[in-house]
Amino acid sequence: MTYRAADSNQPLLVDITKFKRFCGRYYVTGLLAKPGKNDKCYWSITLSDATCDFRVYCHSADMISVIERPHQLIHIEASLDQYYGTAYFKCKQLERANSHNNIVVPLSTLPRSLCPKVAAFDDLIMLASEIQTPYLKSFLDEVLLQSQVAIRYLNAPASLNHHHNYPGGLIEHSVDTAWRLINEPEISKSDRDIAIVAGLLHDIGKTQTMTSDLRRTATGKLVDHDQLTLEICATAMSKLEKKASVFANQLRHAWTCYSPNARFGFKPKTHIARLLQKSDRESAQGKKRSIPLPKTNDVFVAIRLS
Repeated sequence: MTYRAADSNQPLLVDITKFKRFCGRYYVTGLLAKPGKNDKCYWSITLSDATCDFRVYCHSADMISVIERPHQLIHIEASLDQYYGTAYFKCKQLERANSHNNIVVPLSTLPRSLCPKVAAFDDLIMLASEIQTPYLKSFLDEVLLQSQVAIRYLNAPASLNHHHNYPGGLIEHSVDTAWRLINEPEISKSDRDIAIVAGLLHDIGKTQTMTSDLRRTATGKLVDHDQLTLEICATAMSKLEKKASVFANQLRHAWTCYSPNARFGFKPKTHIARLLQKSDRESAQGKKRSIPLPKTNDVFVAIRLS
């Protein structure tokens, strides 16, 4: 693969050593202060994305003050330097991610090392890479990469006392549901993109109602996760509505209609909504899949294609 200067803008961390400089948004998953010359500290920063972890070094206390909490998304610029013949990447600029709101951040920004179920994480990346519709790909990225959603989606359980009730259970259940759904005979090639998004995000409200240590949040004690789905997706849904209202309404209906035996509310009126309920139910019951998930041979290929 040929690397160009333009590729140094938001490169995958697995490719960083191909460049003399790079910039982009990454999650900070480690920060360690170390003694340096003349009693001055420097900091080792561990950056993470969907491919690997990578260390860079910072010598500025002012820059390092930008990192205010664990697992924070930051914008960084760094360049190759040397220290007594040893090459390393030195921070040139470090800023809060929200200072660059105009930058489009891909799903590959998600930190694989923070997901307790890495196989499910890789399956998420593979499924997302299959989405061909740009509007739906952008929608999925924008919803999952929200600051209050991203890490919780990787760590939360799918339930507290029933199915997938362990850290990482939510992403496992979401991937499983999406896979079952797209392999239903009634799902056509044209339905595939909307079905992937519907399956992956159908329980997104659980990111706000349960914690990775199997507790209910303050919100979760008062609000059911189903009632939060459209709220979490609101900003991205507004953009999708303007570009493809048919897709927006398909998702709204699939996520808010009630089961066939419900006394009140909308019953499923589309095959995607009906089959999403079926796939969700089968995943929760732990039923064997008719078509097993394919083994992830090269998640890096999927990331580069997405």
